[in-house]
Amino acid sequence: MEKEIAGVVMSGRGLGKQLGFPTINVHYDGQTEGVFLGRIFLENKWHDSVIHVGKKPTVSDVGVFCEVHVLDWNKDVAWGTEVRVELNEKIRDTKKFTDTEELKSQIAKDVEFAKKTYRIDG
Repeated sequence: MEKEIAGVVMSGRGLGKQLGFPTINVHYDGQTEGVFLGRIFLENKWHDSVIHVGKKPTVSDVGVFCEVHVLDWNKDVAWGTEVRVELNEKIRDTKKFTDTEELKSQIAKDVEFAKKTYRIDG
């Protein structure tokens, strides 16, 4: 599977950062849902990422989102920046967790899987 999302960076609630996995939030109104291995194009380079697209049933019943956790990135991206995101391989479905701690644990597993897949140390 390979799907590209072109969108604009928008503000988020900061939950990813609070959980230790900051995300770049991209406007998204598509139908695809799940957690994917993929990448985002920033500063003229593709960056390996873990990407969630769809609803966020653990924390909100409203809206559809594209949240990109970039594995080798620690900078902010200005709101309104146009970006391209590629969804390459679905690693799991979106699901509702009992609380944010369970969600955080699953995100850690997703990120660890991505680092092994992309052969990234750390």
